[in-house]
Amino acid sequence: MRTLEPPSAHDHYLRLKGASLRPTRASRLTHHHLKSIHRDAGLLCVHGGYGLGKTLAVKTNLYDIAPEASLRFQHAPGIPMQDFKIDLADALGMPEGTTEHRRTIEHFIRKTLAKQPLTLVFDEAQGLSNHVLEYIRALWDDPTNHLSAVLVGSNTFYRRLRRLGAFGNRITVWQPYTPLRPDEVVDTMPGYHPLLADTDPQDLLWLDDTACHGNFRNWTQFTYHLQLIVDDDQRPETGFSRKLAREILTDMDRTTHPDGESPQGYM
Repeated sequence: MRTLEPPSAHDHYLRLKGASLRPTRASRLTHHHLKSIHRDAGLLCVHGGYGLGKTLAVKTNLYDIAPEASLRFQHAPGIPMQDFKIDLADALGMPEGTTEHRRTIEHFIRKTLAKQPLTLVFDEAQGLSNHVLEYIRALWDDPTNHLSAVLVGSNTFYRRLRRLGAFGNRITVWQPYTPLRPDEVVDTMPGYHPLLADTDPQDLLWLDDTACHGNFRNWTQFTYHLQLIVDDDQRPETGFSRKLAREILTDMDRTTHPDGESPQGYM
């Protein structure tokens, strides 16, 4: 069976050199939820705007909790049901050369899931069709399995899943991810990257208010551009300044996006 890959530098947006994993209030809560749903065969929906750290938090925390009993998937939007089943069967260790007959694949999936406790993670879950989501629910409902599932998606996915009554009312925990609060920005960003380590808190708050909006991906993008300038032998700058930040921001999208807004969800 394919096991969960350990966290790596490639997990950071733009593969930012020197970036560190930084625990946040949300990521600590994710660890708590993952531990309980893996133990109790529950369902967790992690939802929120893009770039808020959902995927990285789920991957790193689940690797700490159950690396040998977890599988992670990120499918292309609209994946057909049969392709979804083949991917799942392959991840579960279906032998090479096994016929791709529908009944053979289904039998292998059901038989393998019944053997041990397992957590399945579906990232970018908003790309899954309702038909595929109902299949995931049916696997979870099977009394012969000790199966937990984590669905990671956007706020639009959260709203859609809530409308799927047969699935929505089975979710054990709904965890919304929202932008970092100002106090979290000040606490988190100096340890995120060496170029931000000695930045004045007021400068961090100014940059967050101007362009980053509590969004990890925005912070990574800014730091990536800052690193390029600092590494340029033709440039004199050695670190952060507001003047340099204003130059960098001309190349960045400073707007917030509707899917980054805090949903009216519940825990």
